Amino acid sequence: MHLAQELVASQDHLASLPDLYYKIRQALARPELSIGELAELIANDPALSGTLLHIANSAFYGFPRRIETLSRAISLIGMEQVGDIVLAGTLAAAFHGIRPQRMDMQRFWRGSIRRALLCRQFARSLENRDSERSFIIGLLSDMGHLVMYHAVADLMGIVLEMSGPDLRELAQKEREIIGCDFSEVGAALCASWMLPASIGTVIGSQLQPALAGEFSAEAARLNLAISMAEASERGETISAACPLLDPDTPELSGVDLALLPVFAENCDAQLESVMQSLGLA
Repeated sequence: MHLAQELVASQDHLASLPDLYYKIRQALARPELSIGELAELIANDPALSGTLLHIANSAFYGFPRRIETLSRAISLIGMEQVGDIVLAGTLAAAFHGIRPQRMDMQRFWRGSIRRALLCRQFARSLENRDSERSFIIGLLSDMGHLVMYHAVADLMGIVLEMSGPDLRELAQKEREIIGCDFSEVGAALCASWMLPASIGTVIGSQLQPALAGEFSAEAARLNLAISMAEASERGETISAACPLLDPDTPELSGVDLALLPVFAENCDAQLESVMQSLGLA
């Protein structure tokens, strides 16, 4: 039987992020950090600089005029939000070339971006200013599977053979056969990357949002995003009656279910643009 932390620790190439990401995190923690200093730091990585400008000019933000410089992008988006975009770009660049056995990476990234976009929309609909944090939570929510398909590919094959399409059933089989499920591994990965503990709590509680305590509303919104993303992957039309992974999700999340078709439409409109911006299309 495997513990989530052991699986993460066994994968050296997944257990840490590039040094530049941590340097940017440290810089963002300084109250006196200027836009110019942050732009100069990001400019050390041409690929990351390009990703930031691509996203700033994509349908993700929809700014009316083209943004040509990092400083302009940072001033419009905000430094904390840029930090979250840098994390998204770092993840995409670090793991884009990974091809685990039995894992459809195109489907994985589409699902992850779809969850991220939906979480961001939910936050914005509730006038939550930290919508980029919600984007990151959605983006990271299935990363546990990336570790598991690498670390215990044969066992994951057995899990897939014994479980159906329901994500809760899949997680149950993971716990029975491997000893932990993807949400636990995802939370352990967040801890390994030294992300805020609250993000790990939300991701670890994504299938049972009520267990997230003070972060149960965020976990419920992630749960709702997963339900919608899974339905979209099955080719279903999203409606207010979208099948839910957890019956308590609507009340906990605070999201108006009548708006789900609008959220789904907006997500579809942005999906390809964001995937291209992150180099995942």
